[in-house]
Amino acid sequence: MRDEVGFIPAIEGLRGVAVLWVVAFHYVVLRESAFASDPWIAAVKAFDIANVVAHHGFLGVDLFFLITGFLLVLPWFRHADEGRPPPSTRDFYRRRARRILPAYYVQLAFLFLVCVPLLRAPTSLFTDFVFYAVNLVAHVTMLHYTTPITSASLTLNGALWTLALEAQYYLLLPLLAPLFVRAPSRAAAALVAVALAWHWASYNDLAPLVAFEMKIGAAWAIPEGTIRHLLATQLPAYMAHFAIGILAGRAWLRWRGKAPSRAEAIAWITAAIAALVVLYAIHRPGNQWLGEHTWVLIPVTLGVAMMALASRGIALARPLLANRPLLWVGRCSYSVYLYHLPLLLLWNRYAPRDLGVMSLPIYLAILFTVAWASYEYVERRYLRERVPTASAVTMASVCSSATPQSTDE
Repeated sequence: MRDEVGFIPAIEGLRGVAVLWVVAFHYVVLRESAFASDPWIAAVKAFDIANVVAHHGFLGVDLFFLITGFLLVLPWFRHADEGRPPPSTRDFYRRRARRILPAYYVQLAFLFLVCVPLLRAPTSLFTDFVFYAVNLVAHVTMLHYTTPITSASLTLNGALWTLALEAQYYLLLPLLAPLFVRAPSRAAAALVAVALAWHWASYNDLAPLVAFEMKIGAAWAIPEGTIRHLLATQLPAYMAHFAIGILAGRAWLRWRGKAPSRAEAIAWITAAIAALVVLYAIHRPGNQWLGEHTWVLIPVTLGVAMMALASRGIALARPLLANRPLLWVGRCSYSVYLYHLPLLLLWNRYAPRDLGVMSLPIYLAILFTVAWASYEYVERRYLRERVPTASAVTMASVCSSATPQSTDE
């Protein structure tokens, strides 16, 4: 993808925002009950807005799905605009595999060989051999979020569920992209309808599928509510996120290099602020404005903010999103996401309990060191062989800045 459309600083920064939001969420949620004396937890609870934002940091995942939608269809749009054949499906799958799988598999080795012995009973690998074997196969094949006995990733890295959905989306994308090229609005509307229907059915119908999943999890007495939540967070429920991200990416491609007027910039800033206010409001208690369909406002509000900051290219986006620290986090965001949860569980188990205000900085230092090593020695190893095409050089001259370059999406 990078070879086709170059580097988009605002998107790289949004990756940084998304992963930091998820990290903050897990830190607060996993430490507030067992480590009530942590001063960072007290600081978050002292401010209502910080408390609401931190406890809903799972919205960073929604933002990641929007970013994926934004980026990955751009080559299809660009080829169509230039009258060229669509990108090669085989090359797309190869790039996706090289981008995602190496770091993911190294993390799996860390999860099974380090985290399981340190965070579970050392003998559990033998006493629960079938459980671990099933989980290993499911995770290697990225099918772990299809059953209740593998969806929690051994309760050691539950964040991996999103990678299963991303992989499924990659498989579908070469089929979906031509539909968006021909009729972006209608294709997006269809995917939003799919998401709404699936979300409703997950909680109100699908009885045979629910019964089948409950039978799989019978040995663990998994309740129906848990099964329905599992179904409600499968790929169809997030198609609206990908669709809105695709529309934002299409807008970026059309507006690239065209600075908005002052009036347009003010209008976009106002729209972004209003969208984020709505996002905050619907996550306060009792503000389910659309009932069980209130969730649809999440991709809409995040999509509006993305349109303003990334697609329209208003000047405010550069200091907010294209600053060097956030770009660095965005560049390492995949590895940060892979390791933040198991490292936090190890930190909670083995770190001294009297670190006080230093607990969070030390944890983040460890996390970012591990993530940088994963990015530098695993991720980049499989990306360095890429040779930019002439079209990539042309597009990069439009998209790039003096900031550090990102990895290929």
